[in-house]
Amino acid sequence: MPIPLRHLWLFSSRHASHRQGLRRSALLLGTLCLAMLLFAVVPLPGLLGQAGYLPLHMLLETLAIVVAAMVFAISWASYRRLRADTLLSLACGFAGVAILDFSHMLSFQGMPDFITPADPEKAISFWLAARGMAAGTLLWVALRPWKASGRPFERWAILGLSLFAVAVVHITVFGYQELLPRTFIEGVGLTRFKVGCEYLLIAVHLLTAVCFWRSMRRPQPFNIAALFCASLLMALGELCFTLYASVTDQFNLLGHLIKVIAYWQLYQGIFVEAVEQPYDQLARSRAQLQATFDAIPDMLFELDEQERVVNCHSSADARLQVDPARVIGKSVADLLSDDTLEHCRQTMASASAQGYAQSQPFLFEQGNLSIWLQLSVSARRIGRHLTGHILLVRDVSQLKQQEERILHLAHFDTLTGLPNRTLFRQRVTLSLGLARRHQQSVALLLIDLDHFKHINDTLGHNAGDQLLCAVAERLRPHLRSEDTLSRQGGDEFIIALPDIDADGAMHMATRLLESLTQPLHFDHHVTTTSASIGIALYPNDSDDLDCLIQHADAAMYLAKQRGRNNVQFYTADLQARMSRLMELENALRTAIDRHELALHYQPQWALVGQRLTGFEVLLRWQHPVLGQVSPAEFIPVAESSGQIGQIGEWVLQQGVAQLARWRAQGFTSITLAINLSAAQFRRTDLATQVADLLHHHQVPPERLELELTEGTAMEDPMQARQQLTSLHRLGVRLAIDDFGTGFSSLAQLRHFPVDTLKIDRSFVQDVDVDQGSADMVRSIIQMAHNLGISTLAEGVETARQLSLLERLECEAIQGYLWGRPLTCADAQKLLINQSQAVLTP
Repeated sequence: MPIPLRHLWLFSSRHASHRQGLRRSALLLGTLCLAMLLFAVVPLPGLLGQAGYLPLHMLLETLAIVVAAMVFAISWASYRRLRADTLLSLACGFAGVAILDFSHMLSFQGMPDFITPADPEKAISFWLAARGMAAGTLLWVALRPWKASGRPFERWAILGLSLFAVAVVHITVFGYQELLPRTFIEGVGLTRFKVGCEYLLIAVHLLTAVCFWRSMRRPQPFNIAALFCASLLMALGELCFTLYASVTDQFNLLGHLIKVIAYWQLYQGIFVEAVEQPYDQLARSRAQLQATFDAIPDMLFELDEQERVVNCHSSADARLQVDPARVIGKSVADLLSDDTLEHCRQTMASASAQGYAQSQPFLFEQGNLSIWLQLSVSARRIGRHLTGHILLVRDVSQLKQQEERILHLAHFDTLTGLPNRTLFRQRVTLSLGLARRHQQSVALLLIDLDHFKHINDTLGHNAGDQLLCAVAERLRPHLRSEDTLSRQGGDEFIIALPDIDADGAMHMATRLLESLTQPLHFDHHVTTTSASIGIALYPNDSDDLDCLIQHADAAMYLAKQRGRNNVQFYTADLQARMSRLMELENALRTAIDRHELALHYQPQWALVGQRLTGFEVLLRWQHPVLGQVSPAEFIPVAESSGQIGQIGEWVLQQGVAQLARWRAQGFTSITLAINLSAAQFRRTDLATQVADLLHHHQVPPERLELELTEGTAMEDPMQARQQLTSLHRLGVRLAIDDFGTGFSSLAQLRHFPVDTLKIDRSFVQDVDVDQGSADMVRSIIQMAHNLGISTLAEGVETARQLSLLERLECEAIQGYLWGRPLTCADAQKLLINQSQAVLTP
């Protein structure tokens, strides 16, 4: 009858949590020691000879490599969750061991050439390197405490160090084998050096085992008994490798077998902590979660990170019943319509960012069932990793119906269904408040139908009412979601257009007039009508809503006085400006075809060494009649008229083509910075377009820098991050232009893969005379440096500005001090002069 393990003093001195593992380890070690004695007295002639031994060697080495790779994979993946230094050390160390064992297998005698011919000493060199790395890794793990690391990039540095050591070994063995001490002599056997190395490895493994043994006096967060057993097994295996005289004898075979078992013990040691325990915890959590589901009357869905349903629950008396068997395992994209899926994903995206989110009520239709639902979504995380979402689906149909009925009666015109005066004032007051905060403009368009009285007099008031409804339906499609169309009474309508300038208001009014001149069908009648439109702008005309309405009304009457069916602005100054803008817009449409646009290039300089690093592309327009038109005047016109996309694409094509020509002339170190408009940046195929352009002109992506303004990046930070990431993957440089003038936050900026921040000239021009500007520039530069982003100051015009920027450690500048915008020919002369200056001693 075996003696219970707890009665042995040697084992009873260890903590109770390790004794079962020690018992298994003792049985395994005893069995292998007996096998070693058996091999010593009973030869295995069937394994002798190269042909018989080589397949067994390859099999055992392959197993060892696979297990070492599993040790690496489990430890590396678990480090992201546990942040334990010991797991990181095991992962990086055994990544190198797996590679070295692979090279050892390929170098074994009888294998084909692996860079250099296979021979025993080459195989032993890789063997000793692998064993040394394994021994050193385990000793390091035994000596280091099991604790979390606070350095997020540590694992890449350690893995790089491990792979570097592996590379050094390979270079030495392949190129300088003759410099290494002899380890094996054919016909003689192992050399003293080889045997000494093995004994040294045995000593290291025994020391490691002692360290693990001492650690077992206390409970540990990992299977230390398995690691203890692995250390002793490796020592036993190394002992076998001191006894063979031929590379094909039984001790060599036994040593390889023990090495595989030792690796497996090591894998077992980390598997329980890294995999089994988390799954046990997950099972318990799922049981608790299911109990919570059963207690909630609303529908509940549990989604994984691929948006698949893993659990669901619906109340027995709910109008919408869900069969778990039909939905579990399916993606929400397979179960929901496009509109419902969009609501669901938007709410889940908000929950992923904020932890919890609730959707607005939305209409869900399934067959004959139509109900209003509202989603409450909670993000489920393990550490920082998003693992899915919990969706609570509530039927809010009755609440929605009551709410809509009350709101409709209080805020909508009973005839046309448009917002009434009350709702219009509420919405416009809110729009004015937002416009005041963000320094935007708001346009009011007052529309009065021409000769509407004739309809009432000839066709009757009922027909007039139907005409008003038809006009309302005709106007609606032209509005944005943020616009407000209201019927003020009689035949008068008013539209509020937030965040729109005079040019945009004129475009909108023109479209509305054109729409109203099309035939209208109402109450079995067909007619055409026209309207007079007056426009008032906030804040140009007034900052008071009542005054704006009065001004728009006055402008509308001016339109009627001038013949009806036209648009008038409240002030003559705006009218003159609008005429200028329309003239520019029409002329700009043919500017590209008539070769009126040209690119100029402003030099960019590195402050260290005062070295020319590249140019920023600037657009210029020379019209034969209007003369030189400032970009500050025609760029907004291009944006409001929708021409900026075509112009931006032309600038990008011309700029890259010119960069390719300069590179062909030998100026290969120059970087060209090109601005992206907001319309270009929103294009989903922008990255593809840039990639095709670079490939066509054979320009390296790192020579192109794309700039976007801070305001453009902040319009939709999530979309901006996706677009910037796509461009970053191409290898192009990315810059934020006019930095400091927008509303970006550090939390958002650090997620953008940006290479350069361009400090706006409004700060630079006063940096040497205004302390506030100097502090702002200093803060921007320090923040950029902390994020690993370079800085470039725009508009540097004085030596004092330059000196201060140098003291603040700004990396680069551009401005009139060192270079005005140049034509292509002048820019090329500058390149030639700079290259000659570099070559001149």
